[in-house]
Amino acid sequence: MKRWRTPKAKAGELKVQYGKLEHDLPDICYAWGEGTSISDTHLLHYVFSGKLFKPGSFDTDDSLYEELEARGYDLTTLKFSIQKKQTITSKGK
Repeated sequence: MKRWRTPKAKAGELKVQYGKLEHDLPDICYAWGEGTSISDTHLLHYVFSGKLFKPGSFDTDDSLYEELEARGYDLTTLKFSIQKKQTITSKGK
């Protein structure tokens, strides 16, 4: 049996990964590192789990998660992370 862990993000990183929070069942988890914001993870949650629109229709379709699962993908293998851009600072300017 797979032992799920709580995903942890590095500084400047946003992460989406299948895992387990304390006292919860395994599910898709979101993590944000130092220098990022929880509101940025809300954006990722909206993109991944929000309902998609059918082209040429006002009806909503499945979320990206549901669509991937319907196409035969295993969401327990899902891993997405993105690192914040490094800013270059000049001394004396």
